[in-house]
Amino acid sequence: MSGGRYRTFDKDIALDKAMEAFWTNGYPGTSLRDLTNAMGINKPSLYAAYGNKEELFKSALDKYVQKYNAIHIKHLYAADKSLNERIQSYLISIAEAVTDSSLPGGCFVVISTCEAGGDCLPSGALQAVTNINDSTKSTFVELFTIEETLGNLRNDCSPVMMANYLLTLLFGLAIMARNGAKLEELTNIIKYAMSTF
Repeated sequence: MSGGRYRTFDKDIALDKAMEAFWTNGYPGTSLRDLTNAMGINKPSLYAAYGNKEELFKSALDKYVQKYNAIHIKHLYAADKSLNERIQSYLISIAEAVTDSSLPGGCFVVISTCEAGGDCLPSGALQAVTNINDSTKSTFVELFTIEETLGNLRNDCSPVMMANYLLTLLFGLAIMARNGAKLEELTNIIKYAMSTF
């Protein structure tokens, strides 16, 4: 009698399911059983394909950034719009995503960042979250540095300060959405915030 065979599965689809589980429940709130149930695989298959829970979490974060974050950045570089219009388009794109009822709600990176303040995340996962946020801030600083050289920033606004301001808006929108704020409410906040630029 032949031995049992491991069931094959689509690693990309399974990673999407793991990402949604972490996104919904956070790192400490997502057990290995939650992950295997969501992914439709057993623990040996999970370990063989992704490593441990922490490695799976890091892979899920990478997948999230590739799948959801990159689509918003393009708005910041639209050649036919002013800086104000580009930032507003970027933030509205974020607001639409974090209020999308087909997704867990809020932003996976923001939720993970909120967990980073305590001991919820192991060191490798914490570093992954930090790296994503540092990369986002660097993108903003680079954008505002270019705009400063073009004369598109107020004299009292440095690129770093503007990058921090935009990051704060992004985080605030995601947290409000996670708490149930609707798109219309977030859009009104964005329009008000843009009046300060």
